[in-house]
Amino acid sequence: MVRFLQGRAGLMRHMSGVAAGYLMSVTLVRVLPEAVEQGGERMALWAVAGFFLIHLLEHGISPHFHYGEESHTHSGSAITGVIALVGLSLHSFMDGMSITAAMRTHSGLGLMVFAGVLLHRIPEGATISSIFLVRGFGNRKSIIAAGILALAALLGSMSQEYMNIKLGPVLGLTGGLGLYVACSDLLPEAQKEKGWKSTASLLVGILIFIAILSLAPHQHHGA
Repeated sequence: MVRFLQGRAGLMRHMSGVAAGYLMSVTLVRVLPEAVEQGGERMALWAVAGFFLIHLLEHGISPHFHYGEESHTHSGSAITGVIALVGLSLHSFMDGMSITAAMRTHSGLGLMVFAGVLLHRIPEGATISSIFLVRGFGNRKSIIAAGILALAALLGSMSQEYMNIKLGPVLGLTGGLGLYVACSDLLPEAQKEKGWKSTASLLVGILIFIAILSLAPHQHHGA
């Protein structure tokens, strides 16, 4: 995937725009209202905490992190690649928790959150793999790094069964995570495309959300 995306920065930016449009839409229309419904207005504070936490993971723990790394050849030591993997693995763990929490609402939200995670997994997986490539780890270790992110997401989804965290706080964190990734990671990459192209990709993401919304309306189990 990374080799395919090399030299195709425009394609990567369009993918980022679509993911940004979808993720922003599902967060504002479904995730945050569901969090408040599950736990009250204080869940907005959990959203703020999620927003800050993702910033910390990506720019406090992971040095010089940004989406779209696959189109660059930044120099750096091997340890910076490992630190980036740690930060993104924690992010992936939270994604897994988000999917399980959304499914437990029995409101059709699980499908929407899963689609949002899937859309931003593509540029994120390509990013960590390319970071490993430019740090000299080679193809095999770059693929393993992407696999670790997938494993972290799986562990995050399983953790909901053992940690028994209330849905409201998890969905609040999910909302903060979604807004940050959409507006700070993905959209700035899409906006590097000149003219109307970034607007078009953003609109496609919004339309995908509207289509899924029509298939999975807000309806609680037993309602």
